[in-house]
Amino acid sequence: MTVQDWQDIAAGKKQAVDDSIPPEWRLGKIPSVEEVRNAREFIEEALTKEEREITNLPIKELSGKLASRELTSVAVTRAFCHRAALAHQLTTCCSEIFFDRALQKAQELDEFLMKEGKTIGPLHGVPISLKDQVNLEGIDSAIGYVSLVNKPKSKDEVSNIATILEDAGAVFYVKTTTPMAMMAATTVSNIYGYTLNAYNRKLTSGGSSGGEGALIGARGSLIGLGTDLGGSIRTPSMFQGLYGLRPSSNRLPYCKVTNSYANAPIICSVIGPMSWDLDALELLTKVVLEAKPWLKDPKVPPIPWRDVRSTYPKKLSFAMLTGNGLGRLHPPIERALKLARQALEAQGHQVIEWAPPVSVVECRKFSAGVFSSDSYKEIVDECSKSGEPLVKAVFSLAGTSGGLPKGVSHIHEHWDQAKTKYEYQQLVDAYWQSTASETTTGRPVDAVIMPQWESCSFKPDDLALFSRSYSVATNVLDYACVVTPVTVADKYIDVKDESYIPLNDHDQKLYDYYDAELFDGVPAGVQVVTPRYEEERALYLSSVLRDAL
Repeated sequence: MTVQDWQDIAAGKKQAVDDSIPPEWRLGKIPSVEEVRNAREFIEEALTKEEREITNLPIKELSGKLASRELTSVAVTRAFCHRAALAHQLTTCCSEIFFDRALQKAQELDEFLMKEGKTIGPLHGVPISLKDQVNLEGIDSAIGYVSLVNKPKSKDEVSNIATILEDAGAVFYVKTTTPMAMMAATTVSNIYGYTLNAYNRKLTSGGSSGGEGALIGARGSLIGLGTDLGGSIRTPSMFQGLYGLRPSSNRLPYCKVTNSYANAPIICSVIGPMSWDLDALELLTKVVLEAKPWLKDPKVPPIPWRDVRSTYPKKLSFAMLTGNGLGRLHPPIERALKLARQALEAQGHQVIEWAPPVSVVECRKFSAGVFSSDSYKEIVDECSKSGEPLVKAVFSLAGTSGGLPKGVSHIHEHWDQAKTKYEYQQLVDAYWQSTASETTTGRPVDAVIMPQWESCSFKPDDLALFSRSYSVATNVLDYACVVTPVTVADKYIDVKDESYIPLNDHDQKLYDYYDAELFDGVPAGVQVVTPRYEEERALYLSSVLRDAL
């Protein structure tokens, strides 16, 4: 194909998505980022009172009103479709829009409830957004590649998790943008360009579930599905003030979900929910696990949902990581950690320091070699099918700013990488158990609290400045974790420490990057990390922190 060919395909796809928005919901003029920084605030003003009320309901209230027929599924779906349409125009967060199909499904649900007097399931009438890679019949899963545009999925290719959610009553209405190959912590592709932050359109939404982050951050969705290979659920969640669950590998079914490096065995992508409502994360996770996904996906361990709330005493212990040794955290992130510590200690919980024998920086260096073990052959080959160039951001996970990374030269080197990961896990697991000697509870710490990112977000082109060490470490160790919002940046409180002496040139650049005016109002949060396959614990302890705050 010629250069013009791929550009025409990309432009045509983007235009088709934009044209899917009903004329009455299109903005006459899309305001510039200087005119409107905060997409969520702008959208609140553009909606009717009823639409605002519906789209700001937490899951328990929304599902209750749907079940009692106080709200119809059609009304709820229409409100979220309208809000998603506005969010997309301001942030470019949707890769697929199919409102008519969603409204038809909603009508069927209303008719079922009217006729049968009961709901189809616990998600009856709840609109759920999906990251682009979740397959639905008749819809693309391009994952940021021009070569995969206009290739809709068949009925046999529908993702297992989508079937489970739809059987529980969910209504699908949009799919959301990803970076090319989903291999970047910012969301950009040759099809859609950049996806912007819902709280500050001068900044990135994060990635690779950046479309989900921006959409849910703008309240264009209550809950959606993202995936996480190196922080891809947690980074956009933190940047937009959301809760995001990164489960351990295969706890939730990935079967028939389109993916890059789909069968990579050492650090694998996981699928999990994102929402501004923590209860929504718990409900979706419980619904999926109660469907016994291991019966259809052989990779899923047969671990049913476990209610752990009653098993924990009132007094808990936490460990906290406050730095990686490479550079200082930005003031809002430092304050978020301090607030988390103070809130937990005020409730009588203990907080000790976290200093494992394998650092987050070592995990980051290791992951770069794993992610680039094929020298990006899969990405290069897929791009060559359309002739599109690689976007610069995809090099970040390989630890390079440009140019193809050097991969392994022999399969034995890849096996050695697997061995290294295994050894890291053993070392950190043993250290976690050893913390029992430091806690007042006599148990190992119940969770680790750590940063997700050095800053609240960043300008779309500035990804290379950041280490990505906090996010990828949990992928290497395969721990379960929930990103938990704590506060928002405040230019009057989060002032730069002008007396700070940087550790090195990188630290100098990172700290100089902080601009109190730019980041003002953008969320800041932390990760609540638990051992492998302890998703229920991670969700519960996230709620402990939420309630303490």
